[in-house]
Amino acid sequence: MQRKRKSEYDRFMALSDAQKDREVAKYDSPAPIPTKPLRAKDKALHRKAERRAGRPKIGQGAAIVPVSIERGLLREVDAFARANRLKRSQMVAQGLRLVMRRKAS
Repeated sequence: MQRKRKSEYDRFMALSDAQKDREVAKYDSPAPIPTKPLRAKDKALHRKAERRAGRPKIGQGAAIVPVSIERGLLREVDAFARANRLKRSQMVAQGLRLVMRRKAS
């Protein structure tokens, strides 16, 4: 039967206080941990990751617009959105487009 290996956390927590102090002492020094400069490939990956932070931009981006909606209607909207796997903002956007299309024709 194979024995389950201890996780790093369990291993560390099993140490005495003195052993824990010795193990973390290397992180207490003010000297920076020696590192190597990033390769061009890694720099590009880092830049790509920074650009992707946050929500993906759809169209020209989004603006937060506070709108008052009667509570009963909001409950209906949320139930409909859940049942149809939509987000509330998607429903609002589709509704606005529908009203504009109807007025235009």
